[in-house]
Amino acid sequence: MSGGASVYREIDELLAGARRPAAGAALEELPPPVQRWLRWSRADAAALPATVRLLQEGEFRTGEKRGWAPFRAEQYFSLDPPGFLWRVRMRLAPLVSVTGRDRWVDGEASMRMRLLGLVPVVNASGPELAQGAMLRWLGEIIWFPQAAGSPRIAWEAVDDESALATLTAGGRSAAETFVFGADGRPVELRADRFNDQRKAILPWVNRNEEFGELAGLRVPTAGEALWVYETGESPYIRWRITRLDLDVPERF
Repeated sequence: MSGGASVYREIDELLAGARRPAAGAALEELPPPVQRWLRWSRADAAALPATVRLLQEGEFRTGEKRGWAPFRAEQYFSLDPPGFLWRVRMRLAPLVSVTGRDRWVDGEASMRMRLLGLVPVVNASGPELAQGAMLRWLGEIIWFPQAAGSPRIAWEAVDDESALATLTAGGRSAAETFVFGADGRPVELRADRFNDQRKAILPWVNRNEEFGELAGLRVPTAGEALWVYETGESPYIRWRITRLDLDVPERF
């Protein structure tokens, strides 16, 4: 996967700035469905990492009426302060690709994408993007569920199968509903999230479809995310996690 020196520098800065998170809520202080999730995932007995990194592949749609493009990505997380950088390469045609990154650090978000690694096609930032990025980090703790007890996340039980999580960071807050199966596995995420194409806050859903064991944890390994429009559901990403590392603060 190609990448410029600036992206490498951003990854290194994210990892170097990560601190060991402070201990948060005890397991018994969390809502019952969250407790069930942490036990199922084995996160209740796992150490809280400072950094997380993973490899991902799948298909992505850049628009409602566009076809699916295969992609490969690597992603890096810091837990304190919460942040991430997702570095991706999408193949739009046999000799045409888009490379770039999505980043949320210190409460600020930005997205940069280039066609053939040269021509800018996305250069976005702002509070709306930050809201979506916060929800992304929050939802993606499904891959490092130890973070569920973070003092930055407030949980509220919705019913026996779901709980509302509210993340506060960088002077902003964002809330997302986690839905769990009877055994505790996280099966769905739901939120009202900013949609850049529609320029509006719209219902968003991520469905976890496959599960496995990575880095000693039981986690979702495949799924899809979608927007809910007035005309119905519109999936835009089908993802699969192929590698997960905890506390390896260096680039792939």
